[in-house]
Amino acid sequence: MSESSPNSSGKPTLEIDEAEWLARIGPKRHRLLCLWTKDVVGSMDAAIGKHIMPDSVALDAGCSRGEQDLPSILRAGHTVGCDVDMAGLRANRLERDRVAATLDALPFPDATFHVIASKWVVEHLNNPVTTFREWWRVLRPGGVAAILTPNAMSVFGLVSRVIPHGVKQWVKERLFGGLKEDTFPTPYAANTPSRLNAAMAAAGFVPLEFHMLAGMWAFFIFSDPIARMVRALERVQSGTPGLRATSAHMLGVWQKPLMAESH
Repeated sequence: MSESSPNSSGKPTLEIDEAEWLARIGPKRHRLLCLWTKDVVGSMDAAIGKHIMPDSVALDAGCSRGEQDLPSILRAGHTVGCDVDMAGLRANRLERDRVAATLDALPFPDATFHVIASKWVVEHLNNPVTTFREWWRVLRPGGVAAILTPNAMSVFGLVSRVIPHGVKQWVKERLFGGLKEDTFPTPYAANTPSRLNAAMAAAGFVPLEFHMLAGMWAFFIFSDPIARMVRALERVQSGTPGLRATSAHMLGVWQKPLMAESH
């Protein structure tokens, strides 16, 4: 599948329709989730924004429905979304082009992209090094890959590994207004700081920046005061040596060297 949804200028637009989502979760939870998005995904948007130019070609790896929380991607000259989720691809109106493919067998020539952005995807990979090598292949020398993913060593990650898949689907639908079919198994094969950095290094990447982020407080949005209290505590945790490694999420940016050897 390959589809396009450009506007009259040839670029996609942010078609933000929050009415249905707001109706599903209510204004209080909606407000808190917007704050959570600014805290967590906003950090990723700022990180990749430094690498996206008007002539950049960007890949949203695992794009699904194309949530409008990475606006920096739209500054690229061309954007491509890739996923195996056909329903998500059909609903996606963010990326100009959408391609159905697995992330470890991308249907693109070598050195196609300047930037690869991948959020809430790495936790679903069974063979992350294989996938990262494929990302390395399709990146141009000097290109970057940015990843936002949960930390398996956080309370969130530890609990997630013992919760049945059906419960996760129920939580996503009831608490966040998401769709059950958008919830996938999470083997967490590369989801600690050391494993993620080692997997990217094995694929040939060099690190540019790495951050531990708060974010577990989203699971307390049923109560505004509790959510904000947990948010404050998590911020202290993420800034404290010794506790930082147990933060809820990881954000990293890695580069394919300019003088890259074949992997």
